[in-house]
Amino acid sequence: MPDAKYSNSRPSIPAGLRRSVEVESGHRCAIKGCNEHTYLEIHHIDENRENNVLANLILLCDKHHKMAHAKVIDRKALREYKKLLNDSYNSQIDERFDRLEKLLQQQGSLEEGNLSSRISDSDFPDDKLRKESPKRADIMSFVLTHVAVRHFEKEVETPFEHQVIFTRGCNTLRLDALKQDDRLDQDFIIEVQYLRKSYNDASIYGRWLENKVELYELFTGRKAKGILLVIVGRDRMKEDGGLPLTRKGVSECNGKVELEVFSCADIGFHPGPVSLAMFQSYIKDKSAVDKKNSSNFKPSTDAEFLAMFMKYTEND
Repeated sequence: MPDAKYSNSRPSIPAGLRRSVEVESGHRCAIKGCNEHTYLEIHHIDENRENNVLANLILLCDKHHKMAHAKVIDRKALREYKKLLNDSYNSQIDERFDRLEKLLQQQGSLEEGNLSSRISDSDFPDDKLRKESPKRADIMSFVLTHVAVRHFEKEVETPFEHQVIFTRGCNTLRLDALKQDDRLDQDFIIEVQYLRKSYNDASIYGRWLENKVELYELFTGRKAKGILLVIVGRDRMKEDGGLPLTRKGVSECNGKVELEVFSCADIGFHPGPVSLAMFQSYIKDKSAVDKKNSSNFKPSTDAEFLAMFMKYTEND
């Protein structure tokens, strides 16, 4: 009489789950010391082929798969091998996040444009009126990112997902834009960087995106390529001799990252000078001094205010 658990047709393992099992073991047999990677099979640790959950699936070569069914390798041993895989996989993810953190420390400008909202409730709320608004630079960067991606979508006639977030445990990967399509050989990840002046040029942007691509591949098990979408403040920065450090950094990414450069004029949006934030509000107290800014700025007439405004914008 056939085993009851095999009386029904075998349920297929979803492609996404199968990919996760393969990525977890590095597309090799999970048995330590076995480097077989040509002919691999997914084995159910509890031998219940209907239990298609990641914790119950392990990638084995033909020889070790047969040994598992023959009980030469028992379930307890398979679970130990599975745990080793999990530890190794998680350590790879942690290692790449550490790399990203180090890159952030090296180049603080990479943090610009990360628009995040944080709401904190006071333990002792009061009835006083409070005014809150996000930083102008954050808003402008957020808009610039979406406008830049939309411009690129029109160039390649392909839509992307915007502001994509992947979370695994306490680790979060944020992407400006993503194109996933099983009809393509690889996915495409867009990272937008705004280089307002020539001195913003740096080789680190390519490595930053390359690490993001590697993390994405670890998270999803899908191949990907990065598109570094650089928006420059002036048209002359697009020329062949412009952005030498950024171009050099991209060339060192072994084909994992390609560079696309557009000017603010190309995409039809310019975030404006940073100093404009000084002029968003002008509130006087009884002494006619701006509460927000220092006493160095005290226009007494509208004409003086306008002159000071023009001075700051011209400098930028």
